[in-house]
Amino acid sequence: MRTRILATVGLLACASALGAQTSQRRFTPEVRPLIGVFVPTGSMRDDFKTATLLGAQVALELSSNWHVLSNVSFTHGHNRLYATSDRTNIWQYDAGVEGNLVVPMGERWLFRPFAGLGAGGRTYDYRGEVDTRTCTAGYGALGGEFQTGPVALRLEARDYLSCFESPISGYKKTRNDLGFAFGLAYHIR
Repeated sequence: MRTRILATVGLLACASALGAQTSQRRFTPEVRPLIGVFVPTGSMRDDFKTATLLGAQVALELSSNWHVLSNVSFTHGHNRLYATSDRTNIWQYDAGVEGNLVVPMGERWLFRPFAGLGAGGRTYDYRGEVDTRTCTAGYGALGGEFQTGPVALRLEARDYLSCFESPISGYKKTRNDLGFAFGLAYHIR
């Protein structure tokens, strides 16, 4: 009798441990440093010049096809708004989601084309006598990763719509710009 009870308790313990393992999700964090270019378009091009963009993303892989991420980028730009100083530091910070496909390329490489959406804010820090301005921004993204093991080469294009408050008149407008970035993704296992 004692043997049957111990065997039953042992089987139940093993079954619950196996059930807990299969029901647990393993989320994989990623770190993504990037470098790229900020390209103003439309009326934004009248006020800002194309400039270098530096940044980083932190992502969490929820499954092989879905990520949530946060992004911070910095552009040391030049504006055409006023003559006393043309320097403007632009800070972009946002959060979003990405959906991707997984396409095997041989035995060791994966191609992961993706599309994403997100929202956040943008701060224009004018170097001069004009106050810093902050507004909301949203983006759509397209790109791809070429992954081998925990490391991936990443290309991304973002199309931003943001509010823009003129530092001279205070008038708010919706503006558009593009961001093109190349980076690495390191999948922490």
